[in-house]
Amino acid sequence: MSAPPSTYQSNLSRREEIAVSGAALSEAPWKLAGATGVVVAGADLLTHLAFHLLSFRLEWVTALCMGVVAFWAVAGAGALVRSRRSRALRWARTRPWRFAVVPGAAAAVVVFVLAVLDRSGVIGGAFTAIWHGAIAYGLTGLVGSVVRPRREARD
Repeated sequence: MSAPPSTYQSNLSRREEIAVSGAALSEAPWKLAGATGVVVAGADLLTHLAFHLLSFRLEWVTALCMGVVAFWAVAGAGALVRSRRSRALRWARTRPWRFAVVPGAAAAVVVFVLAVLDRSGVIGGAFTAIWHGAIAYGLTGLVGSVVRPRREARD
């Protein structure tokens, strides 16, 4: 027997919220998110190369980091606005800022690894990861707060 929706939605521990967010994120439009990440990374790299904004060693990492942010923001926001229905998506749609923690944290982890591999060090990588994760978190939460699903799917 499953728990009633009110219990399911309000009495979750932090670990359960992350698990439910992960389940909701499994409904993300992954192809669209990947394409968006590639386009944003490519545009960022071309902009930096065209205007010589950074040294060549850092340009590819900066572009990849922005692509990662776009990927996770589109994946998280896309899961919220898709017309699919599940208990996890219902929870995520009613609490978009709590749901946005998972895409933001995922973006931060990937950016941290990229920054450390680029010899930015742990402190520089952590700073870079925090603000990139914050952007993904903010974009996902904002879209979830403002935009509603296109139409409800019929079961």
